[in-house]
Amino acid sequence: MATSEVSTFNQVWDRLLSLLAWYSPAARDALRPPATRDEIARLETDLGFVLHSDLRALLERNNGAAETRQSEFIEQPGAFLPLRYQLMDVTKIAADHRWLAEFGSESIAAGWNADSLVGHAHQWVPIASSIDAGVLFVDHRPGPTYGHVYEMGIGSGVIDGTFCGATLTAFFDTVTGALNTGTELWGFRPKVYESELSGQVLLTWVPPSEDV
Repeated sequence: MATSEVSTFNQVWDRLLSLLAWYSPAARDALRPPATRDEIARLETDLGFVLHSDLRALLERNNGAAETRQSEFIEQPGAFLPLRYQLMDVTKIAADHRWLAEFGSESIAAGWNADSLVGHAHQWVPIASSIDAGVLFVDHRPGPTYGHVYEMGIGSGVIDGTFCGATLTAFFDTVTGALNTGTELWGFRPKVYESELSGQVLLTWVPPSEDV
């Protein structure tokens, strides 16, 4: 990976972490420590290909985000991305990749074009999941879409895919900009609220009509 690529990603990621620490320290603290070199190597073995440089840089900074248990309830302070997406660790990335590969095979058998986005789901690397089984992923298919970030609401049956950025760096830069200015992203605005479970200040994204 080129030093300049690492530097650019880290600058964007540091800006996002700074904003998280300001708006919701609980969200910032939910991020796990870096993945180890061996963990990343095992993930690449499971995937069958090397990670895009941005995704490797992300995992070298933070290995996903953790959930916390409040009595019998699970709280997700780390679900700070739009649509309440929470970053995955390397174990969940590998497991969800296997599921996505099966999903792609089933989609092709059902008539989807193998050259379509869904048709090469085995080359997606999931990076975050939502409570309704949506997936945020980095496309690893060689060619013009390599490194692109997409969102897909598989749980809700919306499998066309929404383009979110040409790279993870670009995606997180967009998220940071929306968070910094309070502007809309995917039709939602950032908002902080106090959790009824823990009393912590958490970050979520709501339609403008609910931002009161």
